[in-house]
Amino acid sequence: MDEDEIMGIPLEEEDAEDDVPVYRTYRMDVKNKRIIGKVDGMEAAAQAMFKALQTRRFAHLIYDDQYGCDVYNKIGNVSLSQSYLDNDIPVMVEDAFLNDETVLGISDLVFEMVDRDAISMSFTVATVFGDADFEGVLEDG
Repeated sequence: MDEDEIMGIPLEEEDAEDDVPVYRTYRMDVKNKRIIGKVDGMEAAAQAMFKALQTRRFAHLIYDDQYGCDVYNKIGNVSLSQSYLDNDIPVMVEDAFLNDETVLGISDLVFEMVDRDAISMSFTVATVFGDADFEGVLEDG
């Protein structure tokens, strides 16, 4: 039996490709607050990650309690020590992606409190579509 066959049935070339899920959604134009067209693959995954990080967990009834980012519940709290933030911010960022099957994990997370109500962060995210770098600021307000 040829390696391009399963049980004597020839594989189509597209069947031999990696099992990368089809991931398509609406394209968000964040600046103009509109939906324009559709997006798929890595771009769709990046958009979903951006949206999860920008959404305060437990703040919107349309989302279940597993969606969003807990970081917003911590920034602005001046009583939190740097040690607490160093330990919990990475966990909170990872938790924002727990329900996203396209995200395999994050690494190299670096963050800095920009001011009382904002955190600048960067990290590398591994997805089913490949790795990508994320950089942005989470602002409360």
